[in-house]
Amino acid sequence: MLRWIIPIVLYILIDIYAFQAIKTISKNQFIHGVYVLSSLVILVLFMYAITSPEARTNPKMMYFFGVFLALFAPKLILVIAMFGEDVIRLFVGVFYKISGGSETSFMPSRRKFVSTLALGIAAIPFAGLLYGMIKGKYNYKVLQYTLEFDDLPSSFDGYTLTQISDIHSGSFDNPEKVKYAV
Repeated sequence: MLRWIIPIVLYILIDIYAFQAIKTISKNQFIHGVYVLSSLVILVLFMYAITSPEARTNPKMMYFFGVFLALFAPKLILVIAMFGEDVIRLFVGVFYKISGGSETSFMPSRRKFVSTLALGIAAIPFAGLLYGMIKGKYNYKVLQYTLEFDDLPSSFDGYTLTQISDIHSGSFDNPEKVKYAV
């Protein structure tokens, strides 16, 4: 458990930082509550998954891991974009302070446009991961071709060549779909 303290603290810090974009875009307390509650549920499930031996064998935990990635990857992208804005805000704030600007606040406020844009960009990997978990997980393509070569020895007649490429079936929770592909 001790080795997980740093990743958990990083997750919490990233989550708090990403929440700043939500607060900039919406002042609705319900939206804030849903964000905080979902983040807490994910954190509790993550801590359960890393501390409980039976959680590692539970197929439902694979879905949790997918949801965790689908929610965490966009937050990471969001935080990177917002950090870039914060660096710019810091330089602008320092410039105004040095130049004797009449600003009452040292730091300019966060731009709603940047937060909205960052959330829009972060939605792209969220949608992709969600699609991959739900629809694309077993979207196999089985292609059959008959190949004929003049110089192929007759001892190879009737053989089947199979190529399996880039199979991401997660927990193989649907054996019929896997049988179809393999």
